Amino acid sequence: MRVLVLYVDRDGDLKKQGFETPVIGRDEVLRLGIRYILESPDDSDANAIFAAVKIYDRLAAEYGRGGVSVAVVSGSPDESVANLVVIRELEQVLSVFDADVIYFVSDGPSDEAAVPAVQTKRPVISVHRVIVRQARGVEETVALFKHYFNKAVKELRYRRYIIGVPAFLAFVLMLGAAINLELMRRILELSSLFLVFLIALYGLGIYDFLKRVFVKYEITFMTVVIFTFTLTVYFVSAITPYGWIPYGAVIVTSALPGISYVVESYHAERRLKYGGIVACCIVVSFFCFLLPVLLRPRVDLAELMASFVLFLLVSGAAVLAVRVARRLAGGPGGVIKRRRDLTA
Repeated sequence: MRVLVLYVDRDGDLKKQGFETPVIGRDEVLRLGIRYILESPDDSDANAIFAAVKIYDRLAAEYGRGGVSVAVVSGSPDESVANLVVIRELEQVLSVFDADVIYFVSDGPSDEAAVPAVQTKRPVISVHRVIVRQARGVEETVALFKHYFNKAVKELRYRRYIIGVPAFLAFVLMLGAAINLELMRRILELSSLFLVFLIALYGLGIYDFLKRVFVKYEITFMTVVIFTFTLTVYFVSAITPYGWIPYGAVIVTSALPGISYVVESYHAERRLKYGGIVACCIVVSFFCFLLPVLLRPRVDLAELMASFVLFLLVSGAAVLAVRVARRLAGGPGGVIKRRRDLTA
């Protein structure tokens, strides 16, 4: 098995300092690390380069130098093309050393965002993150804080979250003080709830699961998250004295995933997803007719049966309408398809 120890500078810090990549081979990578640390002694990229050389030495001593190599690739400051640049440079490395697997080395989460891109070329067997230990003195702590504060203020990818989002929330709060404090306070409460809800989904792994499921349908993914949030907050508010969200909002948001899925799939494939239309109708009819009855403290059996029959009728009508529309639109043996065949 041939192993490539790969350090990925996804955000292109090496190129900003004028260093050309990719760099392949122990001596070349070590020379790059020395040159880079002389240029930027406070940057963690140099430490990660040396860590890659150290890992290479350990693997070479155990498995032999013929089956192990080390390389450095660099991406781009532009997030939209960073992974593409990494893949292009990795292909150049693999043309020189055709590895079976990759030992990924990084200096933080931003570089590790390139792991999925690297895995499209070779399997990643391990990810090693280099954490630089800092001095504990007060002066060094102040200097370190100043360094990262300047980084957060000057670099757009950090500035939009550290400065932009809090400034926008402060603007909304001050606008509320000038117009309607109660309304703006409610907006901020719901926004904070939604943010915490997203963090909970991410921590529990549900966010990643939904993203994998809807990887081709980004808008549908967001509508599913919004609907889940709306439904969760509604159920919580139903058992508390705070009526944050009206039930009408639940009905509206329940239709959004189905509608967005049908529209997105048609835009991508030029095919109408009839199953998505049926699913949307069934979900909306459930929230319109069945759930309001089930949420009442005392459920009347006759009313429940009537709601269930109404739910079945609407769902059945949706299925029937879709079958007719599919037949007319030229499905298997459809009317329009037969007419086209006769015309041809």
